Amino acid sequence: MTQNQPLVSVHLLTYNHVKFIRQSIESVVNQKTNFPFEIIIGDDCSTDGTSLIVDEYALKYPELIKVVRGKTNGGPQPNSIRILENCKGKYMAALEGDDYWIDELKLQKQVDFMEANPDFAMCFTNTRVEFFEGKEEPYILNQDLEKDVFELKDLIAETEVWFMGTATLFYKLNVIFPVEPWFHKTKSGDIPMIMLAARHGKIKFLDSVTAAYRRHAAGASNTDHKDDAVFLENRIMMYTNLDKDTAYKFHDKFKRNLGGWYYLLLNSKQYQGFYFKKFGVALKYISLMYPNITHLKLVIRDHIIPLWMMEFSRYIRRTLGMIN
Repeated sequence: MTQNQPLVSVHLLTYNHVKFIRQSIESVVNQKTNFPFEIIIGDDCSTDGTSLIVDEYALKYPELIKVVRGKTNGGPQPNSIRILENCKGKYMAALEGDDYWIDELKLQKQVDFMEANPDFAMCFTNTRVEFFEGKEEPYILNQDLEKDVFELKDLIAETEVWFMGTATLFYKLNVIFPVEPWFHKTKSGDIPMIMLAARHGKIKFLDSVTAAYRRHAAGASNTDHKDDAVFLENRIMMYTNLDKDTAYKFHDKFKRNLGGWYYLLLNSKQYQGFYFKKFGVALKYISLMYPNITHLKLVIRDHIIPLWMMEFSRYIRRTLGMIN
């Protein structure tokens, strides 16, 4: 190693990953670099044997690995923040305990780019998506990206934008930590962190497949429910705060994004059958999407005009012979 090389902190988040955690840790330990790195493992009080494996590696590599835990299971965000509080590096690389790196030069490639391009806040690489259950064939996540440099405006759309594999994210630590106060409550870690980082610089895509992202029933991406009001209201909170924390510079884009979440909220299972509860949400959707209101007729028919009024109107028209 050469002197004055930056320290990299590997942010390894895990909870009940006993089937995967050994491969995940090994993929970091085996990185070949000309700079020092540390591995901060946040074990969220696993109950399946993950903790034993994590502690085994901490004993084997005491100068490399630090394990942090809360007193009880607190969920991904408190666990992530606890890791960040213990990171000492100039840069931070993200990894979750059910994913792993497949390129021994993954960290080296990213440090080389970031050191040569200080105007970038973060970078990411390509990802191989694997299926732990089922017979689906693995595939490469990004095979047709139209460009390789992104800005904050590229990350905001009416539907949620996701094309950066978590296991490839690589940040300047000072652009994401300390975290915003609302970050503790969000159910998504990657999306707000990427957007908040993009306030401070550009994002580079390095077209090299360096990590494997596992899809399985217990994975975080499979716990997002687009028909669940709790999940949807959390997304609304997150994007509302991102709009504020980006100084409303992209307010028009965030309005349409929020409108999309309010539309989903109208159809959530907790709102079914509650006319007055949905009425306010429908009006909020219309105000956010105006003047280009994508689902206006459906919203008026299904959520603003009460069902009894529609049935009464139908009855009158039928009585007058206007319809059969």
